[in-house]
Amino acid sequence: MSRYTDEKYIVVDLETTGLDPYSGCEIIEIGVTEIVNGKIGKNYSRLVKPKGIIPSNITALTHIDNDMVKDAQTIETVLPKFRKYVSNTTIIAHNAKFDLKFLNYYLKLLDLEPITNHICTLEMLKKCKSYKGKNKKLATACEYYNIVNENAHRANSDTLATAKLFLTIKDEVE
Repeated sequence: MSRYTDEKYIVVDLETTGLDPYSGCEIIEIGVTEIVNGKIGKNYSRLVKPKGIIPSNITALTHIDNDMVKDAQTIETVLPKFRKYVSNTTIIAHNAKFDLKFLNYYLKLLDLEPITNHICTLEMLKKCKSYKGKNKKLATACEYYNIVNENAHRANSDTLATAKLFLTIKDEVE
């Protein structure tokens, strides 16, 4: 019997300009996949216009460049809508510490309520009896469980892969 019994979850993934919001790194894409009653629902992402420029190494990884975000909404517009959408729903993320660090940093800047209700699929993998992958990276777990992530390092594709991973392993986690 799985302990993951909520009717709805929201899988979240961010693409950012670096690793640390406290050193000025910004969110450039927010992706969401809904899981409703154990089935994958809506899947989409929203580009976010940063105040600074996207470093070339981030563009190489995510394929998001400065031109793509020039007409996107800013974090001040996107994040309040996102926070209202999430409400009290449990979010799921792969390496949730990373995504929550960014989300809660910017939520605090905008005087919005932090997100505390979350599940981390990376932490779930550590407790999953069947998982024998060489590391806990999303790409490795997807390969191990034959989950296709067509556009890795893009938020909507990563959330879809994370949702499939969660549904695959949720009943095995102690």
